[in-house]
Amino acid sequence: MTKTPEEPRRYRLDATLSGPRAPVDGSFRTPTREDLPLLGALMWDAYRGTPDERDAGDGVASATEDVRLAFDGEYGAFLPEASFVAEEGGRPVAAALVTVWTGVPLLAFLFTAPSHTGRGLARRLIHATMGALAERGYDRLSLAVTEQNTRARALYESMGFVEVPARHG
Repeated sequence: MTKTPEEPRRYRLDATLSGPRAPVDGSFRTPTREDLPLLGALMWDAYRGTPDERDAGDGVASATEDVRLAFDGEYGAFLPEASFVAEEGGRPVAAALVTVWTGVPLLAFLFTAPSHTGRGLARRLIHATMGALAERGYDRLSLAVTEQNTRARALYESMGFVEVPARHG
């Protein structure tokens, strides 16, 4: 009998959106449906070889499908006004895609090209998202993070995200 790989453990983290927020970074833009192929390729490139590779499926086509599902509301209503793309040379190099899941904004996807990690893009994208959400009257942002993704957890925790205990029953 073959053993199937265990689902990675995920944590829900929330951040309260209070206090003054920096203005949205003017170098970012809102993602559009025309971006789907490039965002799918970027997501696959960013997640491949990480603890979150499973989230991107088995290649560019499945990652693109996952991004399309986010746009189409599979993970809650897509919020383009709180989602952002960072570009270099006219090509996406990082993105934050936000939905509203059960009434709460959810950072459904955050990914950065491996060639652009360590430059603060993810942090700036999250700040932009938080600012856009606060301007629209939201008071928190939620996300799920894989237990093994220590780098992402450290980033989120440094930005005020805290673990939300799982509800049982």
